[in-house]
Amino acid sequence: MADTAKRRWRPILTLAIKAAISAGLLTWLLYTQIDNMDEIWGAIGRANPWLLVLSFSLNIVGYLLCSWRWQILLAAQGFAVPLIELIRAYTIGIFFNAFLPGLMSGDFMRAYDISDRVRSYTRSFLILFVERLTGMFGLLVLAGLALPLVGREIVGKTGIHWILAVVAALLIAAGLGLMLMRRQSGGARIWQLPGFSKLRKIADNISETARVFGTRMDAVYRCMGISIVFQANVVLHFYLIGLALGIELPIIIYFGIIPVSLFVMMIPASVNGIGIREQIFVYLFGAFGVGAAEAISLAWIALAMVLLQAAAGGVLFAIRKRKRNTPAEAWSEAGQGG
Repeated sequence: MADTAKRRWRPILTLAIKAAISAGLLTWLLYTQIDNMDEIWGAIGRANPWLLVLSFSLNIVGYLLCSWRWQILLAAQGFAVPLIELIRAYTIGIFFNAFLPGLMSGDFMRAYDISDRVRSYTRSFLILFVERLTGMFGLLVLAGLALPLVGREIVGKTGIHWILAVVAALLIAAGLGLMLMRRQSGGARIWQLPGFSKLRKIADNISETARVFGTRMDAVYRCMGISIVFQANVVLHFYLIGLALGIELPIIIYFGIIPVSLFVMMIPASVNGIGIREQIFVYLFGAFGVGAAEAISLAWIALAMVLLQAAAGGVLFAIRKRKRNTPAEAWSEAGQGG
């Protein structure tokens, strides 16, 4: 019972800690950087509504690209899932990413939402993990291409290159990890020990998924290309918000700032990046002469658009009807540890 209580309270405690960090960072930033909150509200109120609508509409393009990328990886593993189902699951994932603790909570829900299509929850989640890696690759490529154009002085001042170096190292480590997972481990003696049968099932599914991707690298490369296009779409989304606010920076600067900002916001230390998002925007945009009020306004408008998408995902989650033809089969592996 004690273990059950701990498991029950751990997510709540994690969320409370992250909420406290978000509130603390946000309060400190507003207290030290903003003389009057009216500066922020005034900047938001003056924003061009048509540019904001255009910026928000790019999310539709993003949904299609991400869902298509996911579909390609699923097909490479032998799973045929209609694109409309993946768009729905992706939208639901945004809802859970926005309100639940954990960097990949939305991915867990995405894997669950198509569990009637993919018989192994482990394989479904690992496919999403590979999708995440291709997305980070796309961000890294765009930032790397933009870095020489940002200016050596700004790069040295902000330390952007160090963040990108860390991300590159993590991607290489993840790629090597997937290569090692391709090794068949079913014959190892450890799996013969009592209580290890479930872990063996998980290990077999991981090994099989990695092995298939190893033989279908063409699909992975296609997804890397889609990721570059998708991340460029994300940068354009932020650029249009900046234009709406009257921020006069060349779009190439956004290609240097936004990928790095998104990498920093991946740190699971706050709720939905709140607090961290504002800090990194004020820091990086400030290096190019943008005022704190404008940078925070940009961050808050982008967050509001994320929350609108999350609300749509919540509605879809509430009204969705899951298929009932093979739920027991779909989760049989999960119940056995797969």
